[in-house]
Amino acid sequence: MAVADCLRPVIPNHFTRAKADEAAELVTAFKAWYACPQTVSMIEEAARKTERFLVKYDHTPTAHGGIGESRPWVHLEDVPLPDLSETKDEVRFDLRFSGLRLKTFAEGACRLLGILNEMEALPINANGYNDRATNLAEFFIHERLMRSHLQHLEAGQNPWEMESLKLSDLLDVYLYAPGAQQGPIRAKVVQMVSLGLWDADPPTETRNWKIRAGIVAVRFHIDVFTPVVAHFKPQLWGGYAKREFEGNAN
Repeated sequence: MAVADCLRPVIPNHFTRAKADEAAELVTAFKAWYACPQTVSMIEEAARKTERFLVKYDHTPTAHGGIGESRPWVHLEDVPLPDLSETKDEVRFDLRFSGLRLKTFAEGACRLLGILNEMEALPINANGYNDRATNLAEFFIHERLMRSHLQHLEAGQNPWEMESLKLSDLLDVYLYAPGAQQGPIRAKVVQMVSLGLWDADPPTETRNWKIRAGIVAVRFHIDVFTPVVAHFKPQLWGGYAKREFEGNAN
């Protein structure tokens, strides 16, 4: 159900370009929403549901985070994880591991956002940006933001006040030319903040946006991504289904 004590904000549909003032106003509203204790509680509950969904390993999320087809959400080398052939090759294992991490982010974050949408814990219309927020570029940025978040924590700093990225840093990631118009990249920041995957402070004295990991991203990484990857990692050496069959036979 929707949060009673906080006003659920709205992000426009098809929001692909933003003026500076417009972006700042929207981001400020989203930050207030994700600061609500009720919203935080729903994020924590949704993370637990997402972790159980991924470990159960019997469905693939839809593009907007619903429960999709009855097919395990990650296949590597064209087979489910238990059916991987045995290997002692560490290079092959490492390739499997990188594939597992990427799919855990893509499918796991997508499903978490879908659950949050079902709970009315996302801003209105935000889940429309789910699919474009859980791709390879966003995984690359997610890891960078989480490294920065944890680095600030260990240094005794408040990670919710620190800067991990500037708006200009995103131009390179999304292959914009230097000096390109910032309207589309501002819109990307607004989309990601609406989903809670990024947090951001609009410019004040300086012209720079301060971008960091959002609360949804942090809870996802700690409560979903890390335990799910740890759960499936032993299967990457292969032969899991064969060993399980032999164990049951004995």
